[in-house]
Amino acid sequence: MPKDRFIAGGIAGLVASVTCDIVGIIYKSLGWTDRTFNDYATIILTYQVYSNEGFFGLILSIISHVAVCMILGVIFAYLIKFTSSNYLYIKGLGYSLVIWLLLNTFGTLLNLPLFRKMPLNVAYATLSTALIYGLMVALTLKLIDKKMHLL
Repeated sequence: MPKDRFIAGGIAGLVASVTCDIVGIIYKSLGWTDRTFNDYATIILTYQVYSNEGFFGLILSIISHVAVCMILGVIFAYLIKFTSSNYLYIKGLGYSLVIWLLLNTFGTLLNLPLFRKMPLNVAYATLSTALIYGLMVALTLKLIDKKMHLL
């Protein structure tokens, strides 16, 4: 398989996004949170939450979240190129922590819906799914590296 950092990062972002969406939906169904990252993606895209409006709303929220996460996966893959693949999982965790912090900071500063007066349980739920994202991006890139020798 030829080296292609762009495709590898996109695949890593896709896998990590689906994992986060599954975990977020589980958290929401258990009542641990009332919002997930796919809700945030639709807020940024449409200024509305559609995931609570049935199957098609959930699909739109997941598609928008996957698109954002694929872009972030590509960025991570290129950041690794300019640093190294040493401590890849720690870099993945740090990267996702920064994304979580920036997303919440800008969402609050821009006074977007869902970011106003965020409850503590929501902050922890999104933090944990963000960290899962970082681990999954790093893990997926590591697995892709076995075929592409990318890292």
